[in-house]
Formats: sequence, structure tokens, C-alpha cells
Amino acid sequence: MKCDIHYIPSNDGVPYWCLAHKTKGTEVDGVAPTICDCKYKERYENIVEMKPEEIKSLQIIYPNLNKSTNVAIFINGEEFHGILKLKNSIIDLKDYGGLMLSKLNNIDLEASECPLCGGMHTDNGLFAYTPHSKHLCIYCGHFYQVDKANIGNELALYFDFPTISLENNVVNITEKCEVTYDLFKGEVLINNMSCNKIKQNEEEIDLVNFLNQKLKAEY
Repeated sequence: MKCDIHYIPSNDGVPYWCLAHKTKGTEVDGVAPTICDCKYKERYENIVEMKPEEIKSLQIIYPNLNKSTNVAIFINGEEFHGILKLKNSIIDLKDYGGLMLSKLNNIDLEASECPLCGGMHTDNGLFAYTPHSKHLCIYCGHFYQVDKANIGNELALYFDFPTISLENNVVNITEKCEVTYDLFKGEVLINNMSCNKIKQNEEEIDLVNFLNQKLKAEY
């Protein structure tokens, strides 16, 4: 799927938006972009429409956060290599991680509709755990304001995901940090173990703070 980049004037530092891949395009040396910043473009070649009731299990795995934020998606026990379409929502790979951050930070997710295009709002990265009143619509690329600071995620429109519980435990991630999140179970595992702290190079770090920092740029 080719990029479909539009210029959006007076848009507070995000003047170029790709309608095809739901992300910004970045100028290089003052030249307008012809491709966007989406790192999962190949996934958009396979947009699969499903009904919420068809999804019985949903799991994401970051194979090693020490090396990259690449993520694998598993739907109904099978690895999913496309982009998920649920009713009017297009769920990108970063949207699953955004939900994990929101649930880890005990955020109450709210529905927020863009007044310009009618698209529903999803917050990822830093914005998935930082309530804010100014939102960037991922469907049309325009900023809009809401009366009360909030955080949204479209997956939460279709499913009632449980709160994530973490055991009082420390897991060493010096060699590897595999993160597994089972959305329907409300379970986050680090190297196949539940914990509330991780240990890296002899330093203990709060798990929620660690994941917030690792994934803050995924938006």
C-alpha cells in the first residue's frame, strides 16, 4: 500500500500526515516527504476484517526490548501478519502496546471522536499513560481539543480488558527482555515470569517505569 501523504497547514509541528499508514511524514532538509514514518508498511498490504466476537484470544510479544521495539501479534493462537480492521477501526501494531501501557498505569480509557473526520482516537507511547486534552487524530492527522484530559484506545471500544496484576518479583533482563502481554487475561510476563521489578546490570528498576520509557516513542 503506497503512502498517501497530505499537507495539513497550521498543525503545530505535524504538517504532513499519511492517510494510508496512520502516521506522520517528516521533512528532510526542508523537502516535503514522499513516504511516511510508519515502520510496519508491509503489514498494510494485508488488512483483515474481523468481528470482535470472532476474537477469542489476543496476545502480543516483544521478543527482546533490549534490542528493538518490534512486536509480534497473536490472534486466536496464530501469529497475525496483517493489520486488523474491527468495525470502523484500523488497529496498528503500536496500538496493542499502547493498550498495555494504559492498563499497566491503571488508566481509565475513554472514547474520543475526532470532530473533523469522525474517527475514534487511540493513544500510544508516551500519550498512552499521560492524560492530555489535545489529541492528534490518527485517521486524518488533525489536532483537536477535548474538555477534559483523557486517554483513548480503540481496542477498548470492543473489549473489556482486565486490569493487569504483577507479582512481587524481580526478573533479570541483562541478557534478554522478552515481554508477553495477554490482553484477555490481563497478564504481563517478562522472560515468561510475572514481576513488578526487573534487574539489569545489577540495577533494579520498576517494571512499569521501564516499559513506559522503552515504548514512549511508539506513537
